[in-house]
Parts: sequence; C-alpha cells; structure tokens
Amino acid sequence: MSNFKVLVLFYSFTGCTAKLAEFIAEGASVIEGAQVEVKQVPESLPKEFFYNNPDLQTAKESFARIPVASIEDLTSADGVAFGSPVHFGSFASQLKQFIDQLSPVFIKGSMVGKPAAFFTSSGSLHGGEEATLISMMIPMLNLGMLPVGVPYPIQGEGPEFDAGSPYGSIYICGHKGEKDLSDGDKKVARILGQRLAAITKIMKNGSEMYEDCKFLTKNHEAR
Repeated sequence: MSNFKVLVLFYSFTGCTAKLAEFIAEGASVIEGAQVEVKQVPESLPKEFFYNNPDLQTAKESFARIPVASIEDLTSADGVAFGSPVHFGSFASQLKQFIDQLSPVFIKGSMVGKPAAFFTSSGSLHGGEEATLISMMIPMLNLGMLPVGVPYPIQGEGPEFDAGSPYGSIYICGHKGEKDLSDGDKKVARILGQRLAAITKIMKNGSEMYEDCKFLTKNHEAR
C-alpha cells in the first residue's frame, strides 16, 4: 500500500485552534503510511491590528512556527482536517477567503472523494461550535469531499461526553484562552485525526485497486 498525505489546515486567532490542531495531527500519525502536515491559512488582518493588541500578538507568536499553507498544499493532500475558531456563529473569514480561491479546483474536481474532518474552538459553551463545524462542511461537500465525524460511542460517557460533537472536535478555551484542553478534548481530537487518516488510507489505496472506489474519487455521471 502506498503512503498518503493528511493535511491539518486551520486558522487561529487566539491560539486555541492551533493547540487543537496538534492533537488532530497526533491522532492521524497513528495510521501507518500517513504523512501528516500541520499548516495555517494566511492572516488577512493587518499587522498593525496585532501590534495594537499585545495579547493577540503574543498568541500569534505562540504558533508562528507553523507554516502558512498554499493552495497546492491543499490540493496535493489525500485527506484534510479543517479547523477554525467560532466567529459570530460561523467559521473565520480567513479560512473562507482561502476556500474562496478554489473555483478552479472545484471545476477540475481535484478534491472529489477526499475525506474531510472538522474542528473548532470557542470562548464559551454553546457559543456556536456545532454551527461552525456544519458551516465548514458545506463548501467541502460542494467540492465533493467526504465528511468524517466522531460517533457518540467513541466519545464516551460522563464528563467525556461533553468533549467534541458528532460533527467534529471542539475545544472550549474561554474568552481569553484561559482554559486548558481537557483529557476528553484531546481524546476526541486524536480519534478524529485517526479516523480521518484511516478513511484516507482506504480511499487512497482503494482508488488504485478497486473500480468502485475509483468511481468515488472522480467526476462522473450517474450510472
């Protein structure tokens, strides 16, 4: 079986989504053959904005080591995890701006049949986490990608039940990022990453070996 590439792609404002991305990548790395990369989308806010907000500037510097992604990074990946903080009940405009460059990719069908997973961070519980996860799914479904979720039985019971969602991984970090990732948050993030990588491996190798899988990974007419 051939190796495959998993991209963990995110935008982070306060550093919380960046922290969660690391555990998504950790889970994906468990699957044999996975070549996992973590990258962030370009920042669209001017540098002056962060200079005038020292706390946000410090937060940005905490994950500045993570490379900025190109469109080629996205299209060359076999599976992608998309992450964003909750911004007014939806995902961040910086990630949307990156996605909005994909019209040529959409026309070519370059992302058809590739698995996609989703993760988010929020300042408070019920701050729009699930709406953000679902809103990120919509453009990926338009691109022909295959959403990967987190079944409730995996999430566990009791306190761990509040970690994550069927739609993806969630980190409630507080409005100033003061809350640490819980063991449940880390568990669900790792499992989501592992599920994404496992399904990516199946799709990557299956499309090379089985006609039915090839049907899922290309533009086609119903038959």
